Amino acid sequence: MEGGFTFCGCDIAELGLEYAPENENTYVYAPTEAEIHDETFDGHHGGYAYGATKKPKEFILRCFFEEKAIDRGIMTRVYDLFRVGKSGKLVFKRKPWCYYYVTVKSRPKTEFTNYLNGLITITMTAYYPFARGINFGDTEDHAFYNLPSDLYHDDVVLNTGLLNKEGMVPSLSYTNLTSQKSIILFNPGTEPAQVGIAASGDSGSGVTIKNYTTGQECKLVAMSKAVTTDVNKEVFCDGINGKTLLRGAATSEIAFLYHDHGFIELEPAFPILRNVFINYTGNTTIQLINNIKKDVRGEYIFANNKWLKILTQENNSIIVNEPVGISGEERTCICKMNELSIEPDSTMNIDRISFSYKPTFA
Repeated sequence: MEGGFTFCGCDIAELGLEYAPENENTYVYAPTEAEIHDETFDGHHGGYAYGATKKPKEFILRCFFEEKAIDRGIMTRVYDLFRVGKSGKLVFKRKPWCYYYVTVKSRPKTEFTNYLNGLITITMTAYYPFARGINFGDTEDHAFYNLPSDLYHDDVVLNTGLLNKEGMVPSLSYTNLTSQKSIILFNPGTEPAQVGIAASGDSGSGVTIKNYTTGQECKLVAMSKAVTTDVNKEVFCDGINGKTLLRGAATSEIAFLYHDHGFIELEPAFPILRNVFINYTGNTTIQLINNIKKDVRGEYIFANNKWLKILTQENNSIIVNEPVGISGEERTCICKMNELSIEPDSTMNIDRISFSYKPTFA
C-alpha cells in the first residue's frame, strides 16, 4: 500500500493520490462518538440509564496530487471510485490488520491550486462503526494472529491483543453435545465483537448460549435433526444484522422460528500482558519470573498449550483452575477471556455448534 489507504481494493496511489489528513483528522482510529440513553422523571430523584450506543463513524480523508493534469483522467477516475453511495472496505496503510466497511457520503470536494495540483477530500461513513480483523491466512481463526514474521508486528503488539503464536485461539466449534458445556472465546480487539452462532441437531425444548462475562444470552428453539443435520443445513443467528437463517451449502432462508431471543457479543481482551516468563512443576501453581503489578485474578494464562484461569495471585505466584500437567518454563501472555455456557432447558442433542466473529476495533 503506497498512497495511505485503499478503498474497494484500489490503492489511492493508483489514482495518483496521497493521503494527507488535516491535523484534527490525523488519528482516524479513535472511537466514534457514543450516545447515552437515559431518562429522568418529575418528582423522582435522579433518573435511569438504559445504556450507550455508538454513532456511525465518519471519515474525512484529505488527499493531494501533484503534477497531474486534471483533464488527463485523474479526476474521472477519482469520481468513478468515490461515487456517492458506493460501499466497500476501507483499509489504512498504518492499520493493515483491520478494515472498515464504509459508504461514500458525498461527492469528493476539490481545491485546485492550478490545473496540475490540488487537494481532494473524500467523506465516508461506516454505519457499522467498528473495524473488523482481516484474515491473513487460510484458516478461519487466522484473523486472531500476528506472527513475529509479519511486517507490522510491532505496531500490532502495541495496539491489539492479536496472538503471536499459532495454536492459542480457543476452539470455535464443538460437536456431539448432549449436556451443558462450558467454553471460552477470545476477542483480541479493542471493542466488543458481535457473534454469529451456527448450530445443527436437536435443541429439545430450548438451548441457551450464555456469555457470563457480558450477561448476554441467545436461545435456540424448535430445532431438529430433520431440518438441519439430516439435510446438511444449519440454523445461523447473526449478531450483527439480527437475522436468523436456515442455510445449506447453496441455499439460505429467513428462519426466525428457531430463535427465541437474544444475541451475544464478546468483550475485548486488549490490553493483554505479553512477555510473561513463567515456570511450573505440573500442579496448579505457576511461578512468575518477572514481576506483575496488575491484578490478574479472573484472567487466563496460556501454559502447556492450554488456557488456564487464574484463581489467586500472591507475590510472584498464581494458582490456576487445573493442574498444568507437566514441568517446564516458557514465555507466555495473560489476558481476559469470555466465559460462555451452552445449556439445554432439559435435553439436547447438538451435532455441531460454531461461533463466528472478527476481532473488533475502534
